[in-house]
Amino acid sequence: MKTRKVLPVLMSLSCVVLILFIFILPCSGNVLNYPNTVSTAREIIWKTIISGGGNSASVAVMDRGNIVYSEGFGPADRSLNRLVDRDTRFNIGSTSKMFAAVAILLLADDGKLSLEDPVLKHIPEFVMKDPRYRDITVRMLFNHSSGLPGSTFVFGYRADEDHQTLLLETLKNAVLKHTPGEMSIYCNDGFTLAEMIVERVSGKSFASFVTERIFSPLEMRNSGESVGVTGGKIAEFYDEEGNKYPPEVVTVLGAGGLSSTPEDLCRFGDSFAPGGKNILSDSSLKDVLKEQPTPFSSLLKGDALLDAFGWDYALLPAYRENGYQVLGKSGGTLFYSTNLQILPQERLAVAVTYSGQAGAAEATHRIMEALMKDKGLPGPKPVSPVKPPEPQPIPDEFLKLAGFYVNTQEAVRMVFDNESHTLNIYPLASPSEDGESKENKQKPILSLVHNGGLFHDFATGYRYYFITGEKTVYLVVEEVPRYGADIPMFQKIDPVEKPKSLSVAMDGRFWLIRNASPFVQLPNDLLVKSEEYGDLPGYVKFFGVNRVETPDFGAIAATGFRDQCNIRLFKKDGAVRLKAMQFVYSGEDIAGTLVPGGNTIVIGSEGENEWRKVEQGGIMSIEKPANGRVIVFPGRQVEKVYDSIVDSSEISVPGGSLVFLAGEPGDSFSIIVR
Repeated sequence: MKTRKVLPVLMSLSCVVLILFIFILPCSGNVLNYPNTVSTAREIIWKTIISGGGNSASVAVMDRGNIVYSEGFGPADRSLNRLVDRDTRFNIGSTSKMFAAVAILLLADDGKLSLEDPVLKHIPEFVMKDPRYRDITVRMLFNHSSGLPGSTFVFGYRADEDHQTLLLETLKNAVLKHTPGEMSIYCNDGFTLAEMIVERVSGKSFASFVTERIFSPLEMRNSGESVGVTGGKIAEFYDEEGNKYPPEVVTVLGAGGLSSTPEDLCRFGDSFAPGGKNILSDSSLKDVLKEQPTPFSSLLKGDALLDAFGWDYALLPAYRENGYQVLGKSGGTLFYSTNLQILPQERLAVAVTYSGQAGAAEATHRIMEALMKDKGLPGPKPVSPVKPPEPQPIPDEFLKLAGFYVNTQEAVRMVFDNESHTLNIYPLASPSEDGESKENKQKPILSLVHNGGLFHDFATGYRYYFITGEKTVYLVVEEVPRYGADIPMFQKIDPVEKPKSLSVAMDGRFWLIRNASPFVQLPNDLLVKSEEYGDLPGYVKFFGVNRVETPDFGAIAATGFRDQCNIRLFKKDGAVRLKAMQFVYSGEDIAGTLVPGGNTIVIGSEGENEWRKVEQGGIMSIEKPANGRVIVFPGRQVEKVYDSIVDSSEISVPGGSLVFLAGEPGDSFSIIVR
């Protein structure tokens, strides 16, 4: 931890040692008993911060109900020279999901609901186009098996939307990705429904219920809504250029909208351990700690992630070999990363949280391993290098699995080569790429060598295998490092026999958002490029991959992956628009041109976003309303070069740039180009 040099020069050595000891150890416990834990934490966290991966961080370790190590790293606020300490709050993202899980279990303990209740019982206005939604139970929300398509919310700098109403309105025209309960696919929207159930059943706001029933009993005094709502002693976020952003607001409290400290998270984690301050009944504790498998899990060779009640995992195979259960929950927003890991039998808990572009899970794993070493407990065995296997001929049963596959964002072609005994994965060609197929022009994005029914990536050491489900085929990565779980990576899709096209050409078309808040945090979704596949007619890419079913509708193709959506085309004011989830887009041709000299742009009566093009580069001066927003994208690139949230009012703008403007109806922007 960095400190200011305030010690008098003539201070005695004993006083110096005493003050430094107090400063390093601001909490109960004796770090001298945990040398590996402390050194591991400091090494990995400082390495992350110094390398630019994080702005600041905080870590806490609990052993049998006592915080034995707690330390902050880096500045919480650079301008004030305020350092992170044990009370500094960070947004915890999806780690919030465990508080929704406990809230629901508390209501079950109260006899006010059952985990097997249909969600519809508690939210009567919950309706979907797909009639199978009636079969979604409360339990399915927590092992991510509901089949709901995605994440209906955005991160921002102000709570300016009713996220619950938005979700219900969006789901009215949505279909499920799979039959409820069939498989676990990470889903934020299920936890927003859980948040709503807590409020309907308890008669209180989610924040009030969690504070009363979880935070207060567990003495979690530094936990609440996101830092952009609570303010106070928070860890600020800075980008790579050192710009300080407004505090982040996450409105979906059940899915990811809480803030906390590592110490508070450890207190929460200890509530699941025997002998801890248990706020759940014995039956609910048993439920939250056990695996929650789905039929799809049985198809995997090994363990699955998400087969748990809210946790990312309810066990780790490397620990299970020694008889230990380990549970963990990660959380990531655009500005923060958090991870909580607990070993309930030994009442051990580790929590790490970062501000900045870093991942907390790796730090938590390594600190827990060091903690077990300090405790004299057997930890995971070191992973030994394995000699690359010899290539073997590919059996005929695999050869028939060649074809087209999709993942979260892309479509690919898989081709088997029995001369080299490899499975080669190629990107698809666009319609503009004629002549020979793209896989003959390029190297594959992945080349896997067959041996013993597995396909090996020698560069990474990963192993892959195929499974056949009830409706499709998946390529699965075996035993992902750290987690020891098997995770689907690609899903097979079939070419369309009589392919259809949307009513407008989609390949290379840029779409401009029209309904974004001025306080939206994520600019990359404001400008989206759609694509078609010359190798795979009848499919288009917008966010994910969609199969064209009518001239105005594309259905989800990647039904086995998170955050997918249908796309719909419709007309307004004679122009075609596209809707994906809650977002509405217009084609690039709606952007007017900024002329040299003065330009005035007014937000219309419906509050829709305005867009302008800069034909020639120059200096742009901007005057905006107090709650207005201006973002400049260079050419058609989604990486912004200017954002009025943090940048000054004048900028050098390259020719071809696109300018996004958002505000309230009637807001006026003045832009001078010279």
